[in-house]
Amino acid sequence: MSLINEYLRRLVEYSTKERIVCKGDKLLLAVSAGADSTAMLYLYSRLRHSQNYSLLAVHINHQLRAEASEQDEAQIKQICMQLNVPLIIRRIELEGERDLENRARKARFEVFYRILESYRFDKILLAHHKSDLAETVLLNMFRGSGLSGMAGIKPLQGVIAHPMLIFSPEELKAILRDKDIPWREDASNSDPRFTRNRIRNELMPHLAEVYNPQIRDKLADSAAILWQSEQYILDKAMRRFKKICLESSGNRIILSIPDLLKAAPIERFYLLRNAYRLLHGTTQDFFQSNLSEIESILCAQGSKYISLPHGIYAVKRYQELLFSNVSEDIRVAEVEDLIIESERSRVVHMDHRFSFKYLKVLPAEIEEMDGYKVILDADKIVGKIRIRSRRDGDRFIPFGMNGFKKLKDFFIDEKVAKYDRDTIPIFADEEKILWVCPFRLDNRVRYDESSSRFLSIEAESLIKKSNRAASRKKRGTNEFDEL
Repeated sequence: MSLINEYLRRLVEYSTKERIVCKGDKLLLAVSAGADSTAMLYLYSRLRHSQNYSLLAVHINHQLRAEASEQDEAQIKQICMQLNVPLIIRRIELEGERDLENRARKARFEVFYRILESYRFDKILLAHHKSDLAETVLLNMFRGSGLSGMAGIKPLQGVIAHPMLIFSPEELKAILRDKDIPWREDASNSDPRFTRNRIRNELMPHLAEVYNPQIRDKLADSAAILWQSEQYILDKAMRRFKKICLESSGNRIILSIPDLLKAAPIERFYLLRNAYRLLHGTTQDFFQSNLSEIESILCAQGSKYISLPHGIYAVKRYQELLFSNVSEDIRVAEVEDLIIESERSRVVHMDHRFSFKYLKVLPAEIEEMDGYKVILDADKIVGKIRIRSRRDGDRFIPFGMNGFKKLKDFFIDEKVAKYDRDTIPIFADEEKILWVCPFRLDNRVRYDESSSRFLSIEAESLIKKSNRAASRKKRGTNEFDEL
């Protein structure tokens, strides 16, 4: 068997075993004119007919190396033409030197994803090889990224595929030499400013010389075992996720904290990372440090929140953990109870403006105000009034009823969405709930013929939430209708 046929056989066998690509897939190949991606381009051009692949090469010109960048572009054009593979070239500009490597990576992937979606392709193929895998294991170990990072580069993660991990860089160059296909060396791969370059050019040769000549293969083998271990834990975590996820929508994921705490710490990492993934689209930039931050608020008293990368928040409310990319969802986590002094006539709290007025005589006519104005017996209030959000175990006697009802059940009956329940102001004295604003008074503070002193409370929402369940008034919940 010829060298090329042997490599083609290995590539198909590896892709099938790891389910990286399937027959008939539409594949977007990221090509840079370097040896790795050029070899990948050649191998897939040979496989496209037998495997029924549709191929599209994409080259990103960062315009960072002046004439060298232009030569890279020209060469990849020529090779794609010879191999009869369609090519898209995109030019991007990056200003400044700060965090250049990371910004370039993000810019590339933004282009890849847009093209993938526009052309309705299945996978983005990257040409990372065995040495890249070994370097990534070391790099992630230094970052303290845990099991997921120690597994290195994944064969397949979402739509990102790495089919070349079984090849060494020497093997890929051997393919090109055999077929007399040119490639270009990127001078930036020797730039010691980049951590990965220092690992590749300094640390790896030192480890091979002093400790183990097979260090690259050993790290790749370890990564494969850790990848299998991660997959096992991930599968188990995803089965649990279905049980602990209380609600999932485009902008919000709600998890049960008691059920979350029953999971082992390593499993919680994958559960929380999956909630993050559902909002962000990938698990990128969710690390062990994020797990520690979230766990610090799980058992904290009251509502708390932390900020995660890419504008995502983790908010602890009641016995639920909310992941959201809506900034409005963190407001309640920031708000403490407000105690109303007797001389106060107006306060702003929890996105509402409240007005208070003590009366000795009821108005001749009581104006209906859509549930946002109530009158109660002031003498039935014990101690000071406080405005707060719901608490575990809250219950009250809804107006017109004689028995207690759990606040949670009341919200369910009123069809209040889970993520809105903490935004509802609860008026309470030192013994009981007075008013669930703007839904229902407590029957224990209703006025009657013997009442001699009254308290009028008027609420005005400062935020329009016409599409949210908490602001939709149901017929029959207005206290004045019932009075």
